[in-house]
Amino acid sequence: TVLRLLRLGKFFRLFRFVPNIDHLLDGIKRALKASVFVFVAFFLYLFIISILSCAFFKGVSPEHFGNPLLSLYSTFKIFTIEGWFELPELIAAQYGAVAAFFVKMYFIFLVLTGGIFGISLVNAIFVDELVSDNNDAVLKKLDEIQKELEEIKNKK
Repeated sequence: TVLRLLRLGKFFRLFRFVPNIDHLLDGIKRALKASVFVFVAFFLYLFIISILSCAFFKGVSPEHFGNPLLSLYSTFKIFTIEGWFELPELIAAQYGAVAAFFVKMYFIFLVLTGGIFGISLVNAIFVDELVSDNNDAVLKKLDEIQKELEEIKNKK
């Protein structure tokens, strides 16, 4: 079994045939370095919201918020816009009209802050840093062009 697993390593040799794989891997390393703080902050936000959701809804929906781990999973599903309408409807149905309104507002807040803004921000920072070396090359070329233009201007 171990030898078969080692044979699986041959698969990774195929990556050397991918064009510019070194460039791609450098971009991924750079993006991960730049995104570490954002990932940690987003996970901390997810963790805090999960604990709050567990405290609020563990009696109402124990299958989704019964313990912190279930709550973490359910909150992550909401952040990824996977269960964004099912869970609030399920929970709001067990409350009165006023409380159901506040439950829905709470989940709207979660979808906006975690799902739309949070994950979009994490994705934007990761992708921006992944392609940042292209920006550096363009900026260097622009600087060179600007210097050449100044030299031409000074010659006149």
